Formats: sequence, C-alpha cells, structure tokens
Amino acid sequence: MKMRSLMLVVSGIAALSVAALSTSASERIKLTPEMSEKEIARLHPKDVEPSLLPLDSIEELHTTGTPQEVNVATWRLRVKGEKVNASLSLTYEELSQMEMIEKKVILICPGFFVDYAEWEGVPLSTIFEKAKVEEGYETITFYALDGYSSRFSREEVENNLLFLALKVNGETLPKEHGFPVRLVAEDILGGRWVKWISAIDLK
Repeated sequence: MKMRSLMLVVSGIAALSVAALSTSASERIKLTPEMSEKEIARLHPKDVEPSLLPLDSIEELHTTGTPQEVNVATWRLRVKGEKVNASLSLTYEELSQMEMIEKKVILICPGFFVDYAEWEGVPLSTIFEKAKVEEGYETITFYALDGYSSRFSREEVENNLLFLALKVNGETLPKEHGFPVRLVAEDILGGRWVKWISAIDLK
C-alpha cells in the first residue's frame, strides 16, 4: 500500500492517540489516500471506513508465513465437529462451483502493514447449510496446512464478518496469499486471517 500521511476526518478526535481510538460503526474514521500506511496500521479495522482508498494490486499485498505447496487434486476442505451433522470433504472444484460473494475488505497487521483488496469467496452460511450445522454451536476453528489455527465465536460468524476467499482482485489466490482457500475476517486483525485452510471444526 502506498505511504499516506495521517488525516483523521472525524471531528473532535484529533487530539486523541490513534492507538487508543475506538469508534462505533457510525463514527468510523474515513481513511483517505493521503494517510500513511504506518498510521493506519495503528488503528483497528473495526474503527475505520476504507472505501475511499485505492485497491492494492496483488503485487503490493504483503505476505507472512511460509507458502504451502498444495496438490489441488488431493487437497480437501474438511468440515467437522460436535455441531456438524453431515461432515464434509470438499474438493477445490466443488468450492469453486458454489455461489460466491465479493467484498472490499481492509486487512491490518497492527503496527506493521495494511492491505486493501477485493476478495471473492464462499459465505460460511453456504458451508453450514451443506454440513447441517446445529444452531447451538459456540465456536468455529479454522486450521491451516502449516499448523496454524484461529478460533472465532458464533457472534463473529453471525455478524457476517467471515468468508472463505478463493480469489483476490478477480484472480485466483496466489500461493503466498493462501491458495487454495484463505479466511477473510472483516473488522478483525490480520493475524487471524488463516491462510492455506485445510479444516473447519465447530463446537
């Protein structure tokens, strides 16, 4: 993301430390192209409105973790758990054929970097319907091929903050950005956006 000098456009907050800043959905800080990446990286994604920013190109998106080698022919997304009545083992082709949503979502790695891109993928509601997930589940955990995992509450899921991305900026996810499937977690810090997903567990 190009460097941008900080401009806080919400009245009455200029004297506050951006690190301590917290806003409601109707009072989000409107990010502008003049703001610096360093300063935006000190904010929480739930406190910002990024729609005025230009999208980063795929080449500009930051990378973390070790890209995983995936054989699409044998890879499966497994959906299981105490609250799953119909365990799934989905191929990449099966996921690709499901109805997709597109969302422009900002990823903030606190204190380090910011990415803003358009992600395309499968809503969790579609997966839940196929897996016959019980309404009483409390948590959902995403597991990656590199051993990383991240757990989310039912509230975070029901607020439609999460979906499974297969594309970024209209192109198939590059390996370094999570191919074949990564999590997009709107309003949630980037460290929880699991890449190279292999399994989902509901309890």
